[in-house]
Amino acid sequence: MDYEHHIFISYAHGETWTHWVRNIFVPRLHDYLQLEMGRLEIFVDDQIQTGARWDDVLRRKIACSKIMLCLISADYFQREWCRREMALILERERQVGLEGKNENYGLIIPIRLGDGKFFPKLIGRIQYQDFGDYADPDLPKGTERASQFNQSINRLAKTIVQTLPKAPDFCDDWLSLTGEDFLKELEPLMTVTLPRLFV
Repeated sequence: MDYEHHIFISYAHGETWTHWVRNIFVPRLHDYLQLEMGRLEIFVDDQIQTGARWDDVLRRKIACSKIMLCLISADYFQREWCRREMALILERERQVGLEGKNENYGLIIPIRLGDGKFFPKLIGRIQYQDFGDYADPDLPKGTERASQFNQSINRLAKTIVQTLPKAPDFCDDWLSLTGEDFLKELEPLMTVTLPRLFV
């Protein structure tokens, strides 16, 4: 077996953000990466076939992707499957001895979309690229902000191009990783519990 994808995109689903990730962020990133690398494969969960066991598919797709882009927000760490996805790649990093040690290149590239107050300490130690100003499903074309978004995507593409060659050769053992060792460390720093209203 070998890698199937260069990049796995991990993000928290939401009515607004799913559209932004699938229809704005990923297509633009793909365009810039093609300029740098030519043909490449990016996995986004809309590629899962109807009727497939999505949890099994996601585990395999993570194992078969060279690196992971994590689009992190406070909501990301509230989602069990987002934490699981990140835990799986962190476990692989540790297994192969990367863990971001060489010039901070591990197998995870975090992209910050929202406030980092609730990010786990483990993630706070990994340098992220800030897209908070551009996480806008209605980002108007032709504006200064749209131009800045494109410049940020271009910088991200260059980081990815530097990171991909550092990915180790594929190993079948990754298909059996669970991520359990990292799940606790990826819990958000605080959760807000709203009071119950009695009627």
